Amino acid sequence: MKSKTKIIIVFLILSILPFISVAQNKTVDEEKNYKMIESLLKYYENKKYDTTQRDTVFKKFVYFDNILADTSKKKITGRIKFFDMIFPNIFRYVDSVGIRNLDLVPTRFFKSDTSFYKHFDIDGELNELLPFTLTFYDKRNSKQPIGCLLFEPKTHKLMAWSIIN
Repeated sequence: MKSKTKIIIVFLILSILPFISVAQNKTVDEEKNYKMIESLLKYYENKKYDTTQRDTVFKKFVYFDNILADTSKKKITGRIKFFDMIFPNIFRYVDSVGIRNLDLVPTRFFKSDTSFYKHFDIDGELNELLPFTLTFYDKRNSKQPIGCLLFEPKTHKLMAWSIIN
């Protein structure tokens, strides 16, 4: 009787494993978003951002189309100036933590962190953005999210980023 019970338990565990594995996988869009950030970081691996690279950044990595389409040239100029000021901070932050210490996962993987995830939950103000976000964390403290990235759904370019204090 004991051996039959063991066989049934093993069978049940083996039956459930594929579902657990699938639940932890990235969607196709999440994988594209991940690859976009990977490309961005690889592009800047041994160089610093300067304004001469702005067109390349907008073309390949950062969704800025909505801002560039604004009819007010003054607004466009102001936003580009602001972008040039804050964009390099991404790399300063990555350098300060260390690229090897950072990882990026779908935000939904942090459901257990209720203080962080409540904004993305069904009643949260960011719920509709959940499919377009990835959250980064320090591998040395994998249960604590340290920032979130928002991607444009069609191009998978980076739209916004935040760092959590």
